This record gives sequence, C-alpha cells and structure tokens, in this order.
Amino acid sequence: MSDNEIAKQSQSLPSINIHAEHEGVAIGYTDSVNTTLNVVLVDGKKSPLSKDYYALLMGYDPFEKDYVLVSKDRALTEYIQNDVKTKFSDLTPEAITAIKEIPAVISCEADGTKSQQAVFAFIKDIRIQENGIKVYFQKYFPFPYSILRTYQQELALHLFEYTRTHWTIKNVDLIEVLQDAGVFPGR
Repeated sequence: MSDNEIAKQSQSLPSINIHAEHEGVAIGYTDSVNTTLNVVLVDGKKSPLSKDYYALLMGYDPFEKDYVLVSKDRALTEYIQNDVKTKFSDLTPEAITAIKEIPAVISCEADGTKSQQAVFAFIKDIRIQENGIKVYFQKYFPFPYSILRTYQQELALHLFEYTRTHWTIKNVDLIEVLQDAGVFPGR
C-alpha cells in the first residue's frame, strides 16, 4: 500500500477529539478498540475548532509537498458566499488566525480513477507573495475522493469545482459530513 492509499476498516472507526494548544500540530492515534484521534491546531491559543467552515484547496496534489501556491485570482474569489468572502478574503492577521482554526480538504482535480484520494488537513500558515499565495498545511490522513462526489450537496460543492483549480471556504461543518460518510465515527 502506498502513502496515499487507505484501507477500509470494518471495525469501529476512531473517535475524534479536536482542540487547539500552543504553536505545534500534533495528532495522537492508537489502533485499538477505543481508538482516539486527537488534533492539536496551530494558533498559539486554546481556542476551539471552528466547525462552521471548511477550506477546500482543489487542483493541488496534497502528497507532493506541505504547501501549495495558489494564484491570487483563484484564492477565495470563486465558489464562495459573499459573507464568507468578506470574512476571510482580505487575509488580515485575524482572518488568517480564523482560517487556521478550520479543517481543510486538499485534492487534485477529478482524475476519474477509483483510487483517487483527498486529504483531511489544517492550514498552518499563509504567506502572500508576489507570485501568489503560499498555503502551508498539515495533512492528517487521506480519504477516498469519491466522498467529495457522494456528499456533493452536503459539502456545498458545485459541479464545476471538481475540475477547477481554486481555494475556497465553505460555510459547512466538514467534521459532521465526514462522520456521516463514515470517515469519523458519529457523535
């Protein structure tokens, strides 16, 4: 099995416990009956995870590097509600802090294969450069890309987003959708 493949488990899935602490990102995982997945966010404060939004970076290979370079004209400019765009797109220090508290999905554009994977991640840093916006992320685990298609409506994805390289933020609870999809156990 390669690094970007996952095995489907028929046993109980891990429970998830998410919180923020200090400047590091850590994840605890044990492969037992009472499996726990702990995610520690990078924000320097003990602020709670925002479950109101998720970031989508579509058209980028999440297995290649720990960052992507997003063209400025495709960063928080399309497939985004106006109120969400107003809240995040200026990339002020406050907006960047808020973005670091939301989960993310990173994926290549649809390739038509059944083995394609997306990645559950958190954004660690955002740097505005002359040639684009560099978005650094901490990936936690891959999951089947087919979940993005199956849960298209629940994830507020538009049909053309699957073949359009862009970065957007959706006003959707990603954790809840992934729980419904069986990636995380239910509440």
